[in-house]
Amino acid sequence: MQTSHSQRCALCNESLTGKNLSKEHIIPNAIGGRKKTTGFICNTCNNTRGERWDSELAKQLNWFSLAVGISRERGEPPKQLVQTIEGDKYWLLSDGSFTPEKSSYAEEDQGGAIKISMTAKTIEEAKARLKGVSRKYPKLDLEKALNELQIKTDYLDSPLHVSLSLGGPDAGRSLVKTAFAFASACGVAHSECDKALQYLLDESLDAIPFGFSYLSDFIQNRPKEKIFHCVSLHGDPKTQKLWSYIEYFGIFRVVVLLSDSYKGPYNSEIYTVDPIDGSAVDVKVKSNISAEELALIWSGNGWNQENHMAAADYALPIIMARGRSRTLERAVKEGFDHAAKQLGIKEGEEIPKEVAAEFTAFMMEKLSPYIHHLVTSGRSSSGNRGLSPIVC
Repeated sequence: MQTSHSQRCALCNESLTGKNLSKEHIIPNAIGGRKKTTGFICNTCNNTRGERWDSELAKQLNWFSLAVGISRERGEPPKQLVQTIEGDKYWLLSDGSFTPEKSSYAEEDQGGAIKISMTAKTIEEAKARLKGVSRKYPKLDLEKALNELQIKTDYLDSPLHVSLSLGGPDAGRSLVKTAFAFASACGVAHSECDKALQYLLDESLDAIPFGFSYLSDFIQNRPKEKIFHCVSLHGDPKTQKLWSYIEYFGIFRVVVLLSDSYKGPYNSEIYTVDPIDGSAVDVKVKSNISAEELALIWSGNGWNQENHMAAADYALPIIMARGRSRTLERAVKEGFDHAAKQLGIKEGEEIPKEVAAEFTAFMMEKLSPYIHHLVTSGRSSSGNRGLSPIVC
């Protein structure tokens, strides 16, 4: 891959020097991208237009980021409200777990004694509520109540609604910016990407230089058990086309037209990343896509419902397998921490052999709900789980 030597921002033409020099993620870091490029856009453009575009794209893809547990440089993906097909609502958290949308609190007079029942979304919220209750009822043994707080783990038995849509002007410009940034990182002059530049600068422009790509699979040697992000660059002076293929989470597939008057050298580059650990993924994008297929894509006719569902059938089982793995890891950790607390074993200490059986029994108290869920839902640890999404 070449290195861009541009000294001016592609969007505002300001000099890229000093504090105005931006390190732009080619694929947004908000969805797990890693690679950065300089010499593309300035800090001002990156922090205004670029951030707005990427934020909208990340918002639309947030369920996928939470479901697989992406890693990124700053913070974690925000929690997201999800709903089962039975209408129950939960917050999906960054560790892949769920918590109820709303907390509950109830008091019941039992012959002079007040029975208090409550559920909270977090242990911190439960503690805060108990402290409030203790002010109302001074006789409440607050320390005992705090010590008796427990985290109860349940598992969803009803599938979730999941939207497999991506679109709108801001998310679309994020896609085009990614293709443009990659071209810049590959040494293509900004002026060579005239279609992309025009679209990014003129937000009232109706002509959209990209289209969804579900007429054929552009990926060679597609991995069977791994999802990935990729952006590729393809330039051919004979056809005068400079274009980019972008794929996110194995489902969202787009082709961006950067220029239809390209006069530079033949070009074929690709950047891939596993959004979970940041590693490269060994795939290739076909360069010999027919002019007819590309024309259909850019005219908005690159949609094929059967192929779109095939993309979902490819990616969703991988995503759900990742969810099962994370759920099992959480259940084991919760069980280990619970057993250690019950037996007074501090972090880093070895488990005495004489309490091994007791330790296992305490662990099973936390693992049992997970095992019960697998049994009652008729699924094995290698089968599909009760969090299978419904495609909308």
